[in-house]
Amino acid sequence: MSTPTAVRITGPIPASVPSRKPEGTGGAILDATLDGIYETLRLYRHGAFSVPCPSCHVPAGELCRARRSVHNERRRAHRAHLEGTTLVPLLAAPVR
Repeated sequence: MSTPTAVRITGPIPASVPSRKPEGTGGAILDATLDGIYETLRLYRHGAFSVPCPSCHVPAGELCRARRSVHNERRRAHRAHLEGTTLVPLLAAPVR
């Protein structure tokens, strides 16, 4: 049985090898995805968007004034609101 031999590549990688992702598209795709997720959560008042933001004082169901961000205080308020709520009231809650 022979042992595998290591292959050493010497010299630069040829310029004809394509990169895995096109330049400049990663950020735009991620921004659009995050905007879509936040808009859906806001529309249905899910997650942190179910409570008003204590930092920027926007009502529940509205985006925080900081672009592409949810304030930590809003997340904490949402978690505090969930601690006292059981599963059945969450499922049977009236639509606002």
